[in-house]
Amino acid sequence: MPNQTESLFTPIKQWLKANFGYILLCIYLLFLCIAGPFSIKELVNRHAERHIVVWFVSGVFVYLTIPITVAGIVQHLRNFSDPPQQKRLIRIMMMVPVYSFFSYLGMIWKNKVIYLDSLRECYESYVIYNFMMFLVTFMYEHYNVEQLLTFKPPQPQLWPFQRLPPWPRGKSFVIWAKRGVFVYVIAKPITTLLTLISSLAGNSGKGEVRIGSVWLWTLIIDNFAQGWALYCLVVFYKALKFELAPIKPLPKFLCVKAVVFFSFWQALFLELLVLFKIIKDSSEKGGYTADDVASTAQNMLICVEMFGFSIAHIFVFSHKPYVTDDDEDRETRFFTSISHLFDVRDVGRDIRTQFMEISRLKSRRSGFGMSLRQMRGRSEHTPLLQQNMGEHVELNTIRDYTSNPTL
Repeated sequence: MPNQTESLFTPIKQWLKANFGYILLCIYLLFLCIAGPFSIKELVNRHAERHIVVWFVSGVFVYLTIPITVAGIVQHLRNFSDPPQQKRLIRIMMMVPVYSFFSYLGMIWKNKVIYLDSLRECYESYVIYNFMMFLVTFMYEHYNVEQLLTFKPPQPQLWPFQRLPPWPRGKSFVIWAKRGVFVYVIAKPITTLLTLISSLAGNSGKGEVRIGSVWLWTLIIDNFAQGWALYCLVVFYKALKFELAPIKPLPKFLCVKAVVFFSFWQALFLELLVLFKIIKDSSEKGGYTADDVASTAQNMLICVEMFGFSIAHIFVFSHKPYVTDDDEDRETRFFTSISHLFDVRDVGRDIRTQFMEISRLKSRRSGFGMSLRQMRGRSEHTPLLQQNMGEHVELNTIRDYTSNPTL
């Protein structure tokens, strides 16, 4: 009976697999056919007010951006031969439609922009985390990383921290590099939540440079956490530049860095323009304050920029290195890969593993003996087993993804 049911759905699966791109294209064209006339009607009825023109121009770029990114993601899903690596790449590529779509909604629903910006900014930290884990995953798939780093000379600090001690060698190096990224992954949602709560309470102090301004303190924390995360990424790349060369990490890093750079600094620049009264309240219908004008300008710039990044992602995050000749394996992974993309439990596992590694390092440095309970559980084989398990904990975590489809 199960075999008959499976054989019944096999032609359907094959048809969906062969026509998945066309189905997405039809959905996209249907949406475009509905949204296009609506936009033109709004332009005519409202006599092309400036904010409506901004909506329309931004919408055109969003409509051009999304199918380009979706095409690249579909190619990865059709050639999902390395799940641990490709799920990270797809999550990074999804940054473009997430930024573009949320920015467009933020222009239309200006009263809800604070919620949309909060979701967009949280995804930014998620992208940086996935990029770091993409590099770590590749290294552990192809090298004994701890042993490799042990024989390498200590990685010196980069400017402007040259006078500080060099980075530790071996496994401690990976732990410290990942820790720097996790600081941002944890800090960004917290500061975003604080900004959201203070803004709803009318106490954010946006644009105010004073001690009691929540906006100022979250800006400082975000700047520090983001800068430290990017610094750790650069140090990790510098230490393993030769080994990482096959996946060409530099252009990938520049794409991620550019999105973060433009979205953050242009928002800060627009807020300064509001602070110095260069951007003023608009007299158009709808009651656009200076903050609303700055937010709309920021969202429009993001919509335009994401179109360029969508084209760059097709080449930088190409699916071609993952193409295989195994059609049967490709069909199976195509249908299972989509659920893996939205399973974020690996973030929690990585954070728990990170804290466990930190506690292990502290216990090793403390120099104290084992507890009585640990002594009772030991045997003559325990040291060898524990050492072997410690050396392969990261590799086993990566392999669990492939062996257990529920992860």
